[in-house]
Amino acid sequence: MHESAHGLLLRGQKANDRLGQWLAAGPLFLSLCTYRAGHLKHHLHPMEHDDPVVAVFGLGDYPLPRGKLALRLLADLCGVGYFISALRFARGDYRAIMPRVDKSPRQALEEVLSMLVSNGLLFGLLAWSGHPWLYLGLWLLPAITLLPLLGRVRAIMEHAGLPVAADQSRNARSIVRPSVQTFLFGPHAIHYHIEHHLYVRVPFYHLGGLHRQLATAQLLPEGNLYQGYGGVLRDVSDPDWTSAAR
Repeated sequence: MHESAHGLLLRGQKANDRLGQWLAAGPLFLSLCTYRAGHLKHHLHPMEHDDPVVAVFGLGDYPLPRGKLALRLLADLCGVGYFISALRFARGDYRAIMPRVDKSPRQALEEVLSMLVSNGLLFGLLAWSGHPWLYLGLWLLPAITLLPLLGRVRAIMEHAGLPVAADQSRNARSIVRPSVQTFLFGPHAIHYHIEHHLYVRVPFYHLGGLHRQLATAQLLPEGNLYQGYGGVLRDVSDPDWTSAAR
């Protein structure tokens, strides 16, 4: 979905958008068009007060007490964070921040169909094979628990606690060593996040090479380069657990 939002999945725009909606956004009950509008706004001015990523993931108050960070991550893991976020969207809390997206009736219908058809096929195949509960246990449940948790950790690594800056190498981070952590939290090389912000038209499979070129030329800020996500979480949180109640 991320690659489709940047128009990098396929050369043709229509094919790129259709594939991204039907095979990536739709199965998660999301709109590629809506996601793209917010994501591209984030790229223009990351960490500004009206950055959609800052608003949705609450990145504006870091560093914060380690206990409070742990509670946020636990809320995501338990599914509470998902429903809080859904309620805020439904209530219109982000209406002033999210760009307005004008969709034709046909486009809106196609988005709904992509959600219903993809999930219907998945459930139907599992039911036909005699395991209908796998749809709930291995698709819907992870979508409202693990996916928000992984997304929050990734968003924290990418920008939390960093300032607004015209030079986007200064307000983003990169994990420089691919590992099991990046496989889980930053797949498809998105953990090279400084590189992605500097060169948004570079597809994910070239970000590793781009990182090596920029590192060789010493064009990446050392303080924003990390070996793993644990180091980032430590740096953006206060170790005083008692301060979580303040």
